[in-house]
Amino acid sequence: MLVVEGSNPYVVEKSGSRRSSVERREELLKVALSVLAERGYRGASMREIAERAQASKETLYAWFGDKRGLFEELVRWQAERVDAALAPSLERDVEDPSEVLRDFAVELQRLLLGDRAVVINRAAISEAPTDPTFAKALAVQGRGSIVPKLERYLEEQRERGLLEFEGAGTAVDALIGLAIGDQQVRRLLGVLPMPEPERIEARAEWAVGEFLTLFARRAQPQESRRAPADG
Repeated sequence: MLVVEGSNPYVVEKSGSRRSSVERREELLKVALSVLAERGYRGASMREIAERAQASKETLYAWFGDKRGLFEELVRWQAERVDAALAPSLERDVEDPSEVLRDFAVELQRLLLGDRAVVINRAAISEAPTDPTFAKALAVQGRGSIVPKLERYLEEQRERGLLEFEGAGTAVDALIGLAIGDQQVRRLLGVLPMPEPERIEARAEWAVGEFLTLFARRAQPQESRRAPADG
């Protein structure tokens, strides 16, 4: 089976093509994500995932260990996706950091507000009171994949004299907070649909403008010069 993401992000269709181990891993994880979306973590079973993926339970256990291991792998899979989408925007050789930061803010919203992130975050939250393992893995993988790269980029801009801040962590939190705001919470609550591309771009533009208001390096005022004395 081949799982593809389209207008319905959890469509499953058959394919007779042979798959590599990487493709098979993607396939199994997409099936697991679809079951997680429908059943929640408690209701999801390795049996159902195996049946939908046309695999044996033994195959799933061999690959992922157990259900917890499978869903922790989902977290890593999402972190890989985040890194692959966001890292290139920070590696562009562009003089104006506002352009780089706008691209970053756009991609960040698309990823953190997308269906895949919503499903995984909901599962982690639902299990946090009794088993925080999933939530901890999400917190570590989520920030660990991209925050250090964003910090390095902002520090480079500070060295160029374009930004001014004491701690890169503060600047990172400000940028992410401005770009995402309460949108992620409202997505998790089901009261906010995925924003349209135009709204995402407008939010990114606003967020970067506010960020630069806070952290852009101000030109140093020139020393006042006295008028020359007469005679």
